[in-house]
Amino acid sequence: MDLPVQQFRTKAEQELLDLFTSAEKVLPGARNAWVSELRRKAIETYGHLGLPHRRVEAWKYTDLRAWLTEAHPLLRANGLPIEATDIKTALGARVAMLPAYRLVMAEGELRADLSDIAGLKAAGVEAVSLAQALEKPPAWLQQALGAVNPRADDPVLALNTALMTGGIALRLGKDMTLDKPVHLIQLDGKGEPASTFTRNVVVAEQGSAAMVLESYGTLGLKGLQRNAVTEILVGDKAAIDHVKLQLEGQDALHLSTWLVRIGTDARYNAFQVSTGASLSRNQIYALFAGEGSALDVSGAFLMRGRQHCDTTLLVEHAVPRCTSRELFKAVLDDEARGVFQGKIVVAPGAQKTDGKQMANALLLSETAEFDSKPELEIFADDVVCGHGATSGQIDEDLLFYLEARGIPEPEARALLIQAFVGEAFEQVDNEALRDAFAAVSAEWLGVHFD
Repeated sequence: MDLPVQQFRTKAEQELLDLFTSAEKVLPGARNAWVSELRRKAIETYGHLGLPHRRVEAWKYTDLRAWLTEAHPLLRANGLPIEATDIKTALGARVAMLPAYRLVMAEGELRADLSDIAGLKAAGVEAVSLAQALEKPPAWLQQALGAVNPRADDPVLALNTALMTGGIALRLGKDMTLDKPVHLIQLDGKGEPASTFTRNVVVAEQGSAAMVLESYGTLGLKGLQRNAVTEILVGDKAAIDHVKLQLEGQDALHLSTWLVRIGTDARYNAFQVSTGASLSRNQIYALFAGEGSALDVSGAFLMRGRQHCDTTLLVEHAVPRCTSRELFKAVLDDEARGVFQGKIVVAPGAQKTDGKQMANALLLSETAEFDSKPELEIFADDVVCGHGATSGQIDEDLLFYLEARGIPEPEARALLIQAFVGEAFEQVDNEALRDAFAAVSAEWLGVHFD
């Protein structure tokens, strides 16, 4: 691997290297040669690249080196007492109570007392905490971990691989269909500021079908730094719905990366909602590896104050006859900043590709900012591809129309905002999830709809 050598390191960059050095011998799988080598290569990659900054094109709108000025110690599991009511408080009742196979990770540790591990196993799913799996990785995990859709030039991903601790490894067998979602709940802890490196791996074998929901909430920890990665291998003729809800504390730093590989005649639908964290960066790398497949990646983020949310998406059409759709909605108030970077790459020979993306922003103040950078790289000639982006304020004519019918201005504005993000929510087939997302946005707006 030929990477540029970094000549200067900031305080935080060195602290992250020191974090690995001090924890290397006690990280999960430290005695496993394969895991140790995986970590060693990853920390070398990070050491060469350092934290990304605005001179790195993919990070020009989100200068992580400026945001991350110190690295917090690793989050440790202290056996924090957690009740079902704590999960409701962290995620909201609608999300917490969704009918699902729940797997709860608190302080980076799988909590069997709050999880439905037995139910998943009865359904035929192989489910294990990543920390446990790394001690003696099964063959299917060795084939997937770090190999689903590798990115050699991503220092955030490299850091996660070097320091990964908490997370879940799931394997859905051939032709398996789950009757309800798998809900991966990630909660922080309490006490001093800390960092956590979450890694989920989902292998959906041929013909399998399931929904995987990731939720991130807070139990009160201040100054959380989260680096979360999920790898999803969608087998031939498999169908996976992948949903994420991020509701972490307003002082959290949330870095998320999804690595996806899609087989032949397969379907992958993804959706993300974000309202938490001071800085959130959601990276999605999706690769079509088999013909005749479809992808739909959508989402919404609602930010206020000085929050910063960046969604960066790369869809690679490496084979013919695949379809991709992306729709993202941003609602920005006060001095919040939203970023959308969407790129579709059509490789030579990937004929009959159909790819479209759209990003829309609603600016609720004069000082809010939305940066959109849609891109197409097309190296085939028989394709249908397009992209677009819009930003604007609430339509005053529509607002007047609602007010003229007796609806007070605050409720009228909220209705219009709900309708705006609701278009994105409609991309989710699960009605209970759509209702939960509507409740999340209503809470953000500070209104209640009957």
